[in-house]
Amino acid sequence: MSGAAAIDELIPTKVAPPLWMGNQIRRDALLDRLDSALGQRLTLIHAPAGYGKTSLLAQWRRRFEGGDRLVAWLTLERDDADAKRLAQYIAYALSGEGEEEGEPISSSMPARAALSAIINRLARDPRQAVLILDDLHCAESPEVLDFLQSLIRLAPRNCHFIIASRDYPRLGQAVLAAEGQLLELSAEDLKFSSPEAEEMLARADGLPLGEDDVRSLIERTEGWPIALQLTLFSLKRGVDRRSFVGGAGGSGSELAGYLSEQVLMSLPEDVQEVVLRTALLDQVTGEALNLICDRQDGGLLLERLEQQGVLLTPLSPARDAWRYHQLFAEYLRERLARRDIGQFRMLHQRLALWFDARGETAEAISHAIEAEDSALLAGVLEDAGGWRLIPQGQLGLVERGLARLSAAEIDASPALVLAKLYLDMKCGRMDAARLAYDRQVARSGQEETSPDLWTEIRVVGDILAEYENEPLALEDLLAREALLRTLPADDHLVLANVSESLGAKYYEGGWLERAMEPTLAARGHYQAMGSLYSELFTRFHEARIREAQGRLKDAVTVLGVARGEIEAHFGARSDLAANCAAFEAGLLYEQDRAAEANALLEWALPHMEQSDGWVDVYAVAYFTAAHSATDEGAIEAARALLARARNVAQRRRLRQLELLADLCELELLLRDPASLGEARAFAETIGLDALADAMAEESPAYRPVAVAAALCRVRLALLSGAHHTALDELAAMARWARQHGAGRLLIDLNLLKAHGYRAIGEAGKAQACFDEAVGTAMFQGIVRPFLNAHAFVQPALEEALSASPDRFRAQFLKNLSRALGSFRAPAPAPDALNDAEAAILRHLSQGYSNKEIARLIGMSPDTVKYRLKAVFRKIGVNKRRDAVRVSHERGLIDGGETRSAAF
Repeated sequence: MSGAAAIDELIPTKVAPPLWMGNQIRRDALLDRLDSALGQRLTLIHAPAGYGKTSLLAQWRRRFEGGDRLVAWLTLERDDADAKRLAQYIAYALSGEGEEEGEPISSSMPARAALSAIINRLARDPRQAVLILDDLHCAESPEVLDFLQSLIRLAPRNCHFIIASRDYPRLGQAVLAAEGQLLELSAEDLKFSSPEAEEMLARADGLPLGEDDVRSLIERTEGWPIALQLTLFSLKRGVDRRSFVGGAGGSGSELAGYLSEQVLMSLPEDVQEVVLRTALLDQVTGEALNLICDRQDGGLLLERLEQQGVLLTPLSPARDAWRYHQLFAEYLRERLARRDIGQFRMLHQRLALWFDARGETAEAISHAIEAEDSALLAGVLEDAGGWRLIPQGQLGLVERGLARLSAAEIDASPALVLAKLYLDMKCGRMDAARLAYDRQVARSGQEETSPDLWTEIRVVGDILAEYENEPLALEDLLAREALLRTLPADDHLVLANVSESLGAKYYEGGWLERAMEPTLAARGHYQAMGSLYSELFTRFHEARIREAQGRLKDAVTVLGVARGEIEAHFGARSDLAANCAAFEAGLLYEQDRAAEANALLEWALPHMEQSDGWVDVYAVAYFTAAHSATDEGAIEAARALLARARNVAQRRRLRQLELLADLCELELLLRDPASLGEARAFAETIGLDALADAMAEESPAYRPVAVAAALCRVRLALLSGAHHTALDELAAMARWARQHGAGRLLIDLNLLKAHGYRAIGEAGKAQACFDEAVGTAMFQGIVRPFLNAHAFVQPALEEALSASPDRFRAQFLKNLSRALGSFRAPAPAPDALNDAEAAILRHLSQGYSNKEIARLIGMSPDTVKYRLKAVFRKIGVNKRRDAVRVSHERGLIDGGETRSAAF
C-alpha cells in the first residue's frame, strides 16, 4: 500500500489539450455533430493515426471555455493501462483549474474504490460534466476497459463521455446504442472533405495548386488529414509541385513514410540527425536532446524546429517540452532502426540509464525494453524496488517489464522473483505465487543471502499468507513482531503492511490486547505516507477489536470517525462506505436497532458482493442480515443469505467464511427448541465436535470458527439436558475469554452458564453469572445476546427484576423484558418442502450429484447432504431414486425429463 500521489507528481499537460501549432482547419460539420454528445452518454471516435481526432476534440473543447459546464480532458499513455493510475488522472482532470481538488485518489486504492470516489465526486457537482479521453489505445487493457465501462454505466445522468482511440474499444456500446445513447465517428467521418482539403492546400502560399492537382491529392490520400498536412509542409519547403503530386501514391504507412521523408529531407543534414534521435523520446526536452545528440543548445534548437514546422507540438505554455506527431515519430524510429540497429539500441540504453538515475521508472523501463537489453531492464526494475512498485500503483509497469524477461532471467534475480510472485498474487494466480515463493525460500536458505533480502522475502511471504487467508500460530506472529524491530524506521510501506497484517492476525487468533498496538502503529505509518484510504482500514480493525473486548461504545465512536472521513473524501456509496456500513450494521444489531442495521445492509451487502472483501466484513454483513431475517420469522430468507455467503466463500477460496456460514445456520436452528432434532443432524453433518475441539488448542486453524463451534455445542448440550457437560466446557471457555480480554464473548458465556447452573439447582451461581452479563452489557448498550438467547434468559431475568436493583440497572432489565416480550420466535418448519429443499430435489431428479447440486445452488456439499436427509424424512424414503419417484407421484416437482444418471 502507498499514499496518494501528490498533485505535483501528476503531469499537468495530460489534462489539457495539446497546444497545436498554427491554425487548424475548422471542422464545423463535425463540431456540430459533437455538440449532440451533450445529449448522449458516450461519443466514440475511432480511426487510425493521422485522422485528426485530437485536433477535432481540442477545437470542440474550446467552444466551452469559460462556460458553466465541466469539460475535463485527459491524454492517455501506456502507463495509464493500470486502472488505479488511470483513476488518479481522471480525478485530477475532473478537479479542474480553480476547482476544489479534495482528497487525491491514492495509487494504493483498489480500482473499485477509486471508481466509487470518482462517481461520488461527479454526483456532488451540479454542472453538466463531459470527460474527454484521448488516445485510449495507448492505455487499453482489460482492467482499464472494465473500469471505464463501469464508470460510463454508473456515473450520474449529467455526465457524458467522449473517447478517442485508434482501435475500437469494447465499452458496452452495444447496449448504449440500443438505448440511443451512443454517437460514433469513424475514419470515414473524419477524412477531409474536398472543401476542407482545398482550404488546407490553399495555405501553400505562392504555390497554388490547380483543381486537378487538389482532386488528385484528395483521391490518392483518401482525405487522410495527416497526409494532406504533410503534403502542405512539403510544398512549403519547395518540393517540385508536379513531381510531388504525381508521386504521392499509396496509402497507410507507406504514404506516411513517403510524406514524412519529404519533411525530413527538407532539413539540414545535422538537423535531420537530431530529429531522428529525438524521435525516440515520448517527450522531447532540451536536456534530453543534449544527452542523445551530444549538443549544448537543445532548448534553442527545439524552438527553431517548432518554428520550421517539423510536426513538433509544445506540451506546455512555457514550451519546455515537446512531442512529435505520433505517426511521424513512429516512422522516424523505424528509419533509425533500419539505418543502424546498433546505434538505435545504444541510444535507448543511454536514455534508460538517464531516466533510471532520475528516478523516472516508467521511461527507464520503456527505453530498456526498446534497447533489448535484458540485463539493463532487470537492473532498472531492481533499482525501482521490484515488488514495491506494485503496492505503489505500478502493477502495469511491472507486468510490462517482466513480460520482456525470460523465466531464467527472472529466476536469476531474487528481487525479480519477488516482483513476479507479487504480480501473480495480485492477478489471482495464487498457486504460482506460492510455488515461486517456496522455491525462493529454499534457494535463499542454501545460498549466502543478505539480511536485507531476507527481510524482503519475509515481508512478501507474510503478504502472500494474508492473500491465502492462511492461519498462523502464536510463534509465527511473535516472529513477525521481531521482524518489525529490524526494519528501517523510515520504510513506511513495509512497516505499515507488516504491522497491519500482524494486528489482523492477532485479532483473528483472539489475542486482542496484542492486536491493538500493531494496528495503531500501522495507522501511524499510513499517516506518514499520506494514505488516508489505507488508514481507514486500521480504523475498521480497531473497531472490531474494541467490539470483541466488549467496548461497544468505543467501537461505535471509531466507526463514526471513519464514516465521516469516507463520506468527505470517497463518497457515501463507495466501497469503503459499504465496508463501514457492514461493520456499523453489526454494532446496531447488537444494540437491538435491527431496522437501522437492515437499512445499511440493504445497499451495502449487494455492493460488497461486487467488490473485493475479506472474511470479517463478509461475515458481519451476511450473518447480521441472516440473524435479522430469522428474528422476523423469515427462515428461508436467512438460509438464502447464508447460501450467498457460501457462494462468496467458494469463489474467493475463503474456507473460514464457509465454516462460519455453516455454524451460523446451526446457531439459528438452535434458537428454536422445536428444531432440536434437525439441529443435531446438521451438527453431525458439518462435523461440529471436531470444530469445537479446536478451542482447546493454543493456535487453532481459525479461532473464530472454534469459538462459534464451541458455543453451538454448548447450546446443543444445554437443550439436550447435558448440563454438567455444558458447564465444564463453558468454564474452560470463560478462562480463555478472561485471559484474552474477550469481554463480548463473556456475555454469551455467562448467559449460558446462568441457564446451566439454574438447571442443576445452583440458583446463586446462576444469578451471579446473569448479573455479570448484565453488568458488562448495560453500560455498553449491548442487548442482542439476551434476545438471541431468550430460551436461556427468561427465568434469570424475571428473578433479577424482582430483586429491586439500582435505578439504572432496573431500567436496563425492564427494557430487556419488554424486548423479550415482543420477540418473535422462529416459526416451526412445515412438513411441506421449503424452497431450498425443493430446489435440491429438482436438481436431484435431473441426475446431478451432491457436488453438482452444491455448485448450482450455492451450498456446500455437506449442507446439500444434510438437506437431502431432511427431504427423505419428509417424504418417507431412504433412496435417491425413490425420492424422485415419490416426488413426481405427489407433484412435488415438475414431471419433465430427467437427466440420465445413476442414483
